[in-house]
Formats: sequence, structure tokens, C-alpha cells
Amino acid sequence: MMFKKTIFSLALVLISVMSAHAQNADECIIDAILNGVPDGTEMEAVLAATHRNEKPLAKGVVKGGKLTLTIPVTEARFIGVGPRNGVFTFSLMTKGGEKVQVSLDAKPINDGVTTGFNTSNVKISGSAMNDEYLTKIGSVRDMLDKMYKDINDKHKKLIAEQSKAYQAKDKAKMKALEDSDERKEMATEQKNFFDTVESSYGKLYSDNKDSWWGPFAMLCTLNYFTKENSKEWNSFSETAKNSFYGKLLNEQINPKGLTGETLPQFELQQVDGSKVSMASCVKGKKYYLVDFWASWCGPCRKEIPNLKKLYELYKGKGLEIVSVSIDKNETAWKKALAEEKLSWPNGLDRAGIADSYKVKFIPAIFLVDGTTGKCIAENIRGTELAAKLAELFSKKDI
Repeated sequence: MMFKKTIFSLALVLISVMSAHAQNADECIIDAILNGVPDGTEMEAVLAATHRNEKPLAKGVVKGGKLTLTIPVTEARFIGVGPRNGVFTFSLMTKGGEKVQVSLDAKPINDGVTTGFNTSNVKISGSAMNDEYLTKIGSVRDMLDKMYKDINDKHKKLIAEQSKAYQAKDKAKMKALEDSDERKEMATEQKNFFDTVESSYGKLYSDNKDSWWGPFAMLCTLNYFTKENSKEWNSFSETAKNSFYGKLLNEQINPKGLTGETLPQFELQQVDGSKVSMASCVKGKKYYLVDFWASWCGPCRKEIPNLKKLYELYKGKGLEIVSVSIDKNETAWKKALAEEKLSWPNGLDRAGIADSYKVKFIPAIFLVDGTTGKCIAENIRGTELAAKLAELFSKKDI
């Protein structure tokens, strides 16, 4: 009897040990060695390639050059890890039940605009999902990256001379370089590169049209979407369309407009760190504009003089503007504000405001009826916006 009890006790111990080491199917654990990332750096893991401003799934602090994150995830998801409001330090495809090891070398980015790290020698192991991602998509991107690098390396002297002539505003030199045989050769190689990009990505989508990998591949390889992408979308199977990534892609290609809808309310982070509600900014106004922009967006900043002119014309008649910056780098945003001197309420998007407005590109300007809170027009600017405001305020004056 004692012998049987001993065997039974040993079995219980073994089961307990196995349970302690079993990986939860509803989470992924990432153990990372981040050489060059300072201790104390706060890192976040978020869903990547969704084209949305995602909230963190997990947070951690680098200690001794190491970081451990436990990410709540069951099905396959693409995860990006990086400092808050910075570029991803690394990304990977994973799913619940995986324990992933990552190692890399990092150097801080010091361009004054982007925050985060440049990385090299990135090694990821322990994830069958990431291995599949590298086979399906990573290999295509690596091939294209090499092709692009080879072209630029081959013509780096010409590129440097063109840049120098441009900065010096030497039009004669710029024209001579543009008309040179090497520039024509480079143009041919660049065209071939972009043709290869189009054909390679087209084959990638087609090869994976029957699973979620197809829609994911489009989300992962394209920066923005238009109705022209409906051809690829229609080629996907119903299984692919109804997948997590299929639904995300559909939102990008076939977005539901907000015209006629009551627009979401929000709070903005102001320069001093305090928050202000949109409702308080537009209270009592006849019409208002919600303007999404960023310091790095050239077209956005070219639109600001037009907004200033319209503001001066109609602010006394009941117009308000609320500018929402989607900048990740607060320093760059504050610098742009100091330069632009906006005289209307403005702040930083730190709560997914752009996502709630389904902003796909900037500048994105929404014209709203102050009485009903409903959107009158979206993605309107320049002369079109000026004409619409003139029409609306002339009606109000009758």
C-alpha cells in the first residue's frame, strides 16, 4: 500500500510540474534580449498592421537589457513591440501557446522627429507562426528590399550629387544630372523595381486568397487603400473575407462614410498636458471643423493658411475649428504648433480619436452642424471648403 501511495504522490508531483510549465493557450510569452535599449525603457506590445491606433495589449520595462511580455492572444496575430508612441523595435506573428525568444541590437533614433530604435541582428525563435510569416511574406519583402538597396547602392554617387544640387538650388546641375545616361538607366531600373513590387504582391495575395493570410498580406504590404483594391478583395474566399484580418481589410477598402452621422465626442491632450473636451470647444457654435493633421504632413500644413483665412472670416458668425494632431512625437508637434500659431482649440490624439472618425489619410477635415452634431461633409478642404462655408453662412444670415 505504501508503495502505491508513493507512486501516486510522484504522479501528482509530475502533473503539477508539467502544469506549471504548460503554456496557456490564451497567451503568448515573449522573452527578449534588447542590446542597446536603456534599462528603464517602457515598452508596449500592440496589434500591428491593422491601420488603426491600437491600445497596448501588454506593457513591460527593460531591465538588464531584457524584457518579458505576456500577451493575451489566442488566434494568430501580428504583434509590434516598441516604446510608447515610437516605432516598433521588433514585430512578429504569433498565437496563444507560444513562448518566443527574441534577441537584437539597437541604437536610438536621433532624427528629431521619430522616437524609437534602429535595430540589427534581429533573431526570433520559438514561434511556428512567425516562421510561416517569414516564409509567406517576409521572403517577398526581403527580395524587394534587396532589389531596392542594390539600385541605390549602384547609383549612390548620382543620388548624392542630385541631393547636393537640389539643396544648393543649382537648376543647371540638376537638369544635367537628370538628363544623364546614368539617370536614365536608374529610371529604367526603378520602373522595373515598381513593376516587380506590383507583380510580387499580386501573386502573394492570389496565392493566399483562400485564408486569412491573403487579407493580412494586403494590410501588411500596403500603406493605404482605395476602391481600386476591390479587385483583390473580390478574389478572396468567403473564409478569408470573414476572418479577423478580412474584416479589417474590408473596413479599409469599403469604409462607411460619416456624412449624415452624429460624430463621436472626444477629449484632446493640450500642450500643457491638460485635457479639453470637444463639446466645450464648440458649445454654441453654428458650424465647426474637426481637422486631423500632423507636423510631418506637408499637405496638412499647406492647408493651414486657408483655415486661418476662413477662421477670420467666419469665427464671428459662429465657426469654430478643432485641430487634432496624430503626431507620435510630442516634441515635433509642439515645434509645429509654435511655428503655425493656431488660434483655435487644438491638441494631440492620445485616445484613438482618428480611428473613431475612420481617418485613413491626412489632412482629413470634417464639417459639422453645431446644432445637431451631424457631419455635413468629410475630407473637404481648399476652395471646396471655402465655397461650402460661404453657402452655409449665407443661409444662416437669411
